[in-house]
Amino acid sequence: MTRLNPLALGGHRPALRRRDQKGQALVEFALVVGVFAMVLYGLVYFGMAVATKQRVTNAAAEGARAAVGQSSAALAQTTAQNRVTALLGTANGRYTVTPVAAPCNSAAPTGAQCVTVTVTWDWSGHPVVPAAPGLRIFPINSLSSVAVVQYS
Repeated sequence: MTRLNPLALGGHRPALRRRDQKGQALVEFALVVGVFAMVLYGLVYFGMAVATKQRVTNAAAEGARAAVGQSSAALAQTTAQNRVTALLGTANGRYTVTPVAAPCNSAAPTGAQCVTVTVTWDWSGHPVVPAAPGLRIFPINSLSSVAVVQYS
């Protein structure tokens, strides 16, 4: 008995049974996109926190420098406050500035004056980037910086 080749008669081979994989890509995408979005959000959130910390540090240093050489401690404090406000904008509760003009510690030369400016940003009350719902893993409460300038 001879066997006929189904392809020789214009037929086709029976298809191998494979599972339907139409939804596989969608499920994989759904699993990966959530993780990707959280990683991307984390990069933006902490990047903006670092940038804000840098702005606060720069404002404290500039405020202390601006207060140097003023005729009185009160004028030095006002000058420092005004410089920080010019750099960070109006406060509206976002940050506080504490300038202090006083004699330096004992290691400084006699008659030297120091201006200390502390700037504290209330991140929890005024975040630059809003917190993601349910993601309070690494909360940032405040960002602060202290700058001290000594002058004679």
